[in-house]
Amino acid sequence: MSNNYPRPFQLERYFAQYEFTAPHMLCASDCESLPMSELVSMMSESTRNLWDNLSLGYTDCKGHSALREAVANTCESDKVTAENVQIVAPSEGIYIALRSLLKAGDRVVCTWPGYQSLSEIALAQGAHVEHWEVEEGDSGFFFDVDKLEALLQEPCQCVIVNFPHNPTGALPSHAEWGRIIRLVSQCNAILFCDEVYRGLEYDVQDRLPSACVQYSKGIIVSGVSKSYGLPGLRIGWLVTQDLSLLSACGAYHDYCSMCCSAPSEILALAGLENRETILSRNRDTIRKTADALADMLSDADISPHFKFTRPKGGSVALIGLQKGKCATSYCKLLAEKHGVVLTSTSLFDWKDEFLRVGFGRVTGVGNVGVWKKAILDGCVPQ
Repeated sequence: MSNNYPRPFQLERYFAQYEFTAPHMLCASDCESLPMSELVSMMSESTRNLWDNLSLGYTDCKGHSALREAVANTCESDKVTAENVQIVAPSEGIYIALRSLLKAGDRVVCTWPGYQSLSEIALAQGAHVEHWEVEEGDSGFFFDVDKLEALLQEPCQCVIVNFPHNPTGALPSHAEWGRIIRLVSQCNAILFCDEVYRGLEYDVQDRLPSACVQYSKGIIVSGVSKSYGLPGLRIGWLVTQDLSLLSACGAYHDYCSMCCSAPSEILALAGLENRETILSRNRDTIRKTADALADMLSDADISPHFKFTRPKGGSVALIGLQKGKCATSYCKLLAEKHGVVLTSTSLFDWKDEFLRVGFGRVTGVGNVGVWKKAILDGCVPQ
């Protein structure tokens, strides 16, 4: 590994400071968590039988067969079966995949800004990482596929993307997604796609086919933490049609968690069995918080300070500040004086002029109200 990477995970260190002490978390990227009693009550008869007779021994290193089958079903294609699934912890999936599949000197193109480990682990492997940077237009944030094409004029071993995108909520159209797939396949690169927010599209017709279905060398990381609101289970997965890629990841997994928690696997299975119910509920929560935020930002006394366009998908979005205003100092002021926690895009090594807001928790509408009062009391970006 590189001597300089991986660096401390800036976003996680920031969350460690506030997540369990601040009264008004308005920057979380997960959706509202279910009580375990409710999730257990939603179990099918077969899953409840697994739960009631569960042994707390070691589990299959690839993951419970029923869980892997349920994960494969979320990909909605006969190209993917349980054989193509490796169960992991969500963030572990990024780590073991990029550690397994990349080597020093590889050229990698990565959507930017983004979740730090998506680029950081590649850098730690000694790869050369180039950014496919998000852009802001009149209708919100987007990724220009022409610029990806230009980046892929030189040999490239891996393209790393995240859709719906954290932190902007950007989401390519179906036509753009098809073109992205073609461009990556033309250079025979691996396509590593973070799909943890898949299922949270504002319009379900915008949901993209999974990268692991669209491309034989596509490998996805996903899990139940974000879209399903079950981060405490620590269950995620890697999925790819390429069994040699999956085998390499599985071999590295032996040096990490090796296998997953037995109770967590069955609870995650229950979540996937009730996928549409949970996703629909979470999309409703996201819409309500987004509506409250849009209403707040339309206030004549507030709108001059901020710029906001609704995202296309996911549970997070960015709010822009006036030119020259500092997002980091505003987040610090807001947290310390009013207990409202937002994050600056400086934590993503990007421009310090945007605030990331989370929409997925049921406290969101109330927290927007607290923030509004703080602004009207004079707490504005400086």
